[in-house]
Amino acid sequence: MTITYGFYNSVSGDRTYNAIELSSIFDGIITDGVFELVGDGLIVSDGSTGLEVVVGEGRAWFNHTWTLNDADLTLTLDDSDLVLDRIDAVILEVDSSTSIRANSIKVVTGTPASTPVEPTLTETSEIHQYPLAYIYVAAGVEEIVLTDITNLIGSYLCPFVTVPQAGSSGGAAVLEVQVFS
Repeated sequence: MTITYGFYNSVSGDRTYNAIELSSIFDGIITDGVFELVGDGLIVSDGSTGLEVVVGEGRAWFNHTWTLNDADLTLTLDDSDLVLDRIDAVILEVDSSTSIRANSIKVVTGTPASTPVEPTLTETSEIHQYPLAYIYVAAGVEEIVLTDITNLIGSYLCPFVTVPQAGSSGGAAVLEVQVFS
């Protein structure tokens, strides 16, 4: 068994810490997900024109990283197919590959089909994609409306962040968390 500890000031460069070590202090305190009460909770809505959707303000914690969207983010979907429907995904992507090391919110375009299915999201050791919403893009459609959007935040695919509850660890002290937006 190995004991891990931290943090101590460096003396002549004898202490270095990486992002995972710093982020791991939250393990057991919060779980991966979207903060329900910060901003708009990253809820996806229809845009003001055409094939636009808007991701509301919010904060998320996935894979030992945080993502903050501090203003409405407008994304534009690819043009619809003239004959076949498709389903697109609005995703939060955590890319820890050495060349990227960034989080982003973007659209994964689905494949047009007579019976469309959600696009396959990437799940590797370096790239993790979490669906915020699925967007039904009907054949020939020129505008996305709210009924075309299925928000997934708070579902098992993209859960809310959770914190320990009173009594969850045999009478442990209550953790009170205040969230300011």
